Amino acid sequence: MTRLIYTLLTTLALLLSPVTLWANCIKVTSTSSLSAEAIAAGYTAASWTGACDTCSGNIGLPSVISINSGTTFQPSGTLLASAVGSFLSAASNTPYAPNQILFRCAAADAGSLYEMYATNGDSTYAGKYVTSEIDGAYYDVAKNVAVRMTNLSTGEYYSRYWKSRQLTASSWYSDGTYIYIPASAFSNVLYEMFKISSASYYVSAAGRYADTWTQPRGYIAFKGPGLSTDSLADGQDSASNWNGWYTYWPAAWSTYKNVTYVRGALCEVKDYPSVVLLPTISVGALADGNSSQAPFSVSVQCESSALSSTAASTSSAANVSMGFLVNQPNAVAQATQLGLTTSGGGLTWLLDTRYGSSGVASGVGIKIYDANGAAINLLPDLSTTGTGNSRGWYAYKDLTSLISSGASDIYSGDFIASLEAINGQTITAGTVNAQLQVVVSFQ
Repeated sequence: MTRLIYTLLTTLALLLSPVTLWANCIKVTSTSSLSAEAIAAGYTAASWTGACDTCSGNIGLPSVISINSGTTFQPSGTLLASAVGSFLSAASNTPYAPNQILFRCAAADAGSLYEMYATNGDSTYAGKYVTSEIDGAYYDVAKNVAVRMTNLSTGEYYSRYWKSRQLTASSWYSDGTYIYIPASAFSNVLYEMFKISSASYYVSAAGRYADTWTQPRGYIAFKGPGLSTDSLADGQDSASNWNGWYTYWPAAWSTYKNVTYVRGALCEVKDYPSVVLLPTISVGALADGNSSQAPFSVSVQCESSALSSTAASTSSAANVSMGFLVNQPNAVAQATQLGLTTSGGGLTWLLDTRYGSSGVASGVGIKIYDANGAAINLLPDLSTTGTGNSRGWYAYKDLTSLISSGASDIYSGDFIASLEAINGQTITAGTVNAQLQVVVSFQ
């Protein structure tokens, strides 16, 4: 009897051992890897490359990163630009759909699935050397610039040393046999660029440098049983541990071909009103062509050698423009939908932040006029420079006048915010609360 039991147990062990071999993950590139249940649940699949050197998307940073050639306006620690990079749209040059399955694993793998993230530790200018001036920041390709990335799911900075985030059932779909990891399971990134004093590592110190550096600044890899990335572990140095690159790494964060660094004499916004209050006006008065207006002023401080122009900057001319940025996505989208745009893509009206919602006035918007009574076009974003007035960029001296000079020059401009009826639109009563940001930038 004892011998028989031993034989049965041995047989069971032999029968069970092949099951463990199936507890592996695969990369999903077609719907043939999805079960009928997964497809019925709304999931899909498509071919995707991974984080190759030139496979990154656009994080959404301004197209021009302005770097002050001195320290007047940008001492060490100054935030030059920032953006939240969406994993779906910015992690790859081919966007992911939120319900797109990237990996399939066995149900038994539930406790062994991780998002791994790190800087590009083997690249001198893309995540190898940390700067002591900014916590968590690494030297970038441009002189006096450092980059810091934050995983927005964990709140932790990217490091040269791998970090992990365990994926859980709340972020995946399971049909009972397999676990399906969709693109929506992965984290977005906060990408920040800072001015630093150190110039220990850089590719270019040119007056104008278009980023053609192919090395991504950070990565996300997927760790799961059966994949080569399964050997990645917390604390490993990404300079020498890159198993699974780039096939099983679904994200590469980079500014490759998306930003241009311009260095020179700069301006900064010195003074502006935080709130401009417009008097209450009736629907009837607006319909009759009347408006509700309020004046405001903006001043900018410029280094004496700053160049006022809307022309694209060159290696020898860092041209400075100013503009009014509509920084609320709904206001931009609604104005675009109503055709309140210029041929150059600028906006002609500032709409309420919640335009189209209940309780918000409709059929009305705000015009911005300069001191001469000319309507100013507004910037819909900072993705395009060197495009002139039709986009919303103005040479700063065209909108302001010199009021004092010295170590630096002060310019001031007077403007009018005017609430008016939009031609062809039905006016309805409600509140108007709009936001506008004053910006100065190299072109």
